[in-house]
Amino acid sequence: MTLKLNRLILSGLIFILTITTLSAQNNKSKSYIISKSDSYTIDIRSNHPDIQLFSEEKKWIGDKDDNRVKGNRIDYTTAFEDITDVEAFSISPDKKKQKVKLIQTADVEIEDIFYHDMKYKYYYFDGLTEGSETYSSYKKLYRKPQFLDKFYFKDNLDCKNSRISLKISKDVEIGYLLHGDGTDKIAFTTSSEGNYNIYNWELKDSENEETFDSAPPISYYSPHLIFYIKSYKTNSGVQKVLGSVDDLYKFYFETTKDINKTSEVALKAKADELTKGLTKNLDKAKVVFDYVQESLNYVAFEDGMGGFIPREAADVFQKKYGDCKDIANLLNEMLNHVGIESHISWIGTRHNNYTYEEVPTPIVDNHMIAVANIDNDYYFLDATGNFSIFPNPSPFIQGKQALLKIDADHYKLLKVPVIAAQNNNTTAKIKFTLEGNAIKGNVDLALKGFVKSEFVGNYNSIVDKNELLKNYLSRFVDRISTSAITVSNNDLSEQSTTIKSDFKIDQWAKNIDGKLLLKPILFFPFSDSRIDAVKRNAPYQFDFKKSYDFNYEFELPEGYTPEFIPENFKLDTNLVSAAILYSQVGNKLMVSQTMTLNTILLNKSDFENWNAAIKSITKYYNQNIILAKK
Repeated sequence: MTLKLNRLILSGLIFILTITTLSAQNNKSKSYIISKSDSYTIDIRSNHPDIQLFSEEKKWIGDKDDNRVKGNRIDYTTAFEDITDVEAFSISPDKKKQKVKLIQTADVEIEDIFYHDMKYKYYYFDGLTEGSETYSSYKKLYRKPQFLDKFYFKDNLDCKNSRISLKISKDVEIGYLLHGDGTDKIAFTTSSEGNYNIYNWELKDSENEETFDSAPPISYYSPHLIFYIKSYKTNSGVQKVLGSVDDLYKFYFETTKDINKTSEVALKAKADELTKGLTKNLDKAKVVFDYVQESLNYVAFEDGMGGFIPREAADVFQKKYGDCKDIANLLNEMLNHVGIESHISWIGTRHNNYTYEEVPTPIVDNHMIAVANIDNDYYFLDATGNFSIFPNPSPFIQGKQALLKIDADHYKLLKVPVIAAQNNNTTAKIKFTLEGNAIKGNVDLALKGFVKSEFVGNYNSIVDKNELLKNYLSRFVDRISTSAITVSNNDLSEQSTTIKSDFKIDQWAKNIDGKLLLKPILFFPFSDSRIDAVKRNAPYQFDFKKSYDFNYEFELPEGYTPEFIPENFKLDTNLVSAAILYSQVGNKLMVSQTMTLNTILLNKSDFENWNAAIKSITKYYNQNIILAKK
């Protein structure tokens, strides 16, 4: 899914264990960062930017067993960066200095990437006790002016002082942007020193950046600085680097201008074979898309500029594997061959929330797709998944900008739509009767859109399909027992996947003084999704908008009539909508239950309204009907 792996790592020193790894709760003093700083110097040497970073960090140790203080890690890419002068030592409470014994180098482990040039240096401190201090520093040389790091002011420990300084030659013009929450607390100063402009950003007394379930990446909320070189002066004039989307596109175009020189006879013949007899471009696009998705295996190679340049479409077609840019390139070539206007396109996934206009650097994107113009409608085609359903985009590019390659001087920026909740729908028809204190019946589920893709991807790849189906149904009612489960349309068609099953739920009804009490609602979407608005600082992210339409048919037991039926319920907010409607038709109680998730991201300002809505919905989920003897 990557181009070159985007700059996802925090600048400066990175801990061997991720920031989600915490030591067990104890009464020991809290460790904290005394100071951390990144100091950049950018000069022009031999008519080219010379970019050097000196990074250092000091910590005070409270709990020596806290994994966050045991060691450090420095990530880098060998093709574009050099790490030198690594220094690390600890100082005991009685002022004894102890250098780290061993600084090692290892390959970064990244799922789904077969080969890459990303490495890290790491080391551990010895002899730490409460009151110890650690010191770490290194130098980094950047070979490509387009690939600079972000700087995150907060960290996985409280930090007394966090600072980034840029010492920039007056022959260099830079751009910069503060992003995330709380940037108003970051002090900014600028000054001049000889032939340099000096920029300083500083944050004092920050609390540690916690991680939370279902949170987007920290680029959404953790305060950080992005800076980039716009241009620099040389003996031959001003050289542009990354001052605008135009500049970024020119850089990207250079990486792709010489691709697809190998003969494409075989892939074109395959495209002709797939589309033979088809007259509509949408039909042609679907069969080509499905073929590429089903036939190719995702295998990524991230080696230097090879992480940015798509491989020859003919080679990818022959070998049947590639990464996102390779697969996008092949799909693009096949679509164009059968007469469909298509463009390879750079795009950032929802891993970040930048736009090309505000961050015109390679930080903004980490993915490539094909964008097809069919009957004046644009389709954002990502064939890197196994079960994406044409013509939907993949969930993780919804709402993002795509940068379409047109020619050397022209490009187009388009925004991927967020797929409507009604298109990602779960419909259920549930019929049940009462047997003693148990209910027994059958359910007929229909899944479409992303809901279908998610289910089919899991179902078709798992060995124990019956267990998966039982777990899928039991996520609605944990005490449900199922039998006679069948699945149909578990394919790449737009037709809904159907799941049919008989079920039984014991001890669902209560007999109190001859009257029967039971809940007519069996499925409870989002009933457990209230958010701790006090403790949680991060947004809450959903994969996609979705909707539920459940229709229940409860056959009343002989000799009983409803004494109490809950009132109808309806709620409509910009975050979530729901309705529960009751009616009686003869000896059957009919219940219509609908729910719609109207957003893919809850910001902290939404938490209170979200919790109020879920509380109200859950209250009506739990309403009982009362049946009395006639």
